[in-house]
Amino acid sequence: MRTSNKVKATALAVLMSLTLTACDPPMPAELLIAQAELEIQCEEGDVTLSLPESISDLGFTWSDAVAVGCEIMSLTPVEESATDAGILLAEQSLIASRCTPFATVPVAIDAAVLVTNVPGYFEIYLDPSQIIGIFNGTITNWSDPALLVNNEEYPLPDLPIVLPTEATASSKQALSDWISRLAGEPLDLSAIADATDFSESAFAMPFEEGAISIASVSAATFAGSSIVAIIAEPGNLESMIRPDYEAILSAKTQLVSSLEGTELTVSLDPSIEPTAEEGLTEVVTPYQAVYPVKMALCGEDTTLKRTAARFLLRQDSQGVIATSALMPLPESVRIEAIQIVVVGLPVPTPAATEETDEG
Repeated sequence: MRTSNKVKATALAVLMSLTLTACDPPMPAELLIAQAELEIQCEEGDVTLSLPESISDLGFTWSDAVAVGCEIMSLTPVEESATDAGILLAEQSLIASRCTPFATVPVAIDAAVLVTNVPGYFEIYLDPSQIIGIFNGTITNWSDPALLVNNEEYPLPDLPIVLPTEATASSKQALSDWISRLAGEPLDLSAIADATDFSESAFAMPFEEGAISIASVSAATFAGSSIVAIIAEPGNLESMIRPDYEAILSAKTQLVSSLEGTELTVSLDPSIEPTAEEGLTEVVTPYQAVYPVKMALCGEDTTLKRTAARFLLRQDSQGVIATSALMPLPESVRIEAIQIVVVGLPVPTPAATEETDEG
């Protein structure tokens, strides 16, 4: 059984739907999606949802929103380690061991960060050449004179640097690509194994003193970790780039998407000039180690799962993401993701008008 509940629509979508006739060309995807969001699409049943610990509260917010908007449908958050969830939100490489997806699309934007466990130091400043030196083994102690150029005000302690043994594939790739571009030489992270466990939390909280780890900014923010600030120009602290909201938002304007079968991927194109997002007066230097969090629709392909996934891609659901350490999708990517998810679902019609309501 499928139904829908009315929600407040944008004036633009209503106006344009009233002007369409049988002689008009097909609705553009953007308008179809705006039309669909005049209503909350519902289907009877329950869908389980697994997401990272760092954003677990979003699951309960979405669950409550579904309960209000869809009396016949429910969304039930389950453990991050669940292997039988209907929908799974995770970094790409952490999906395979828990889910066989029939469709995979981006749902949010995360970023790779370096976190440290150096007692007494909440923030350490590293430039690209120093990061490369740490990971290629030429810098092995936090007291190495090579690290003084960016940390001379607070010299680092005599403490061996402990390198990570694992990290997610997406965070390694995003960090390596960005630091390599900044340094003009490669950051080789091939010695660090791709993570296969279900959780990113351990990477955000390195246990050993002296450890440096590669984590997601969402997990590191949730854990209150010591996040490394990147110094783009050695010795120039004014060139500092932190993974804050504005810097990641700036990088989001450099994202491009591509479709491979039923999987939509997103990557950063550094050749695209970053632009100021709405509400910002200037372009902030982008923190470019960004990558997508994926939404996998698991197991049997059902319209119930697709309907629930469509709900998670609504503009208001993306607004919920903005309350976390994640970043909502660029609008163009959100539209592409919806087009994949809604396959097999009813196509919206220009029916959200006074005339059709009376009919």
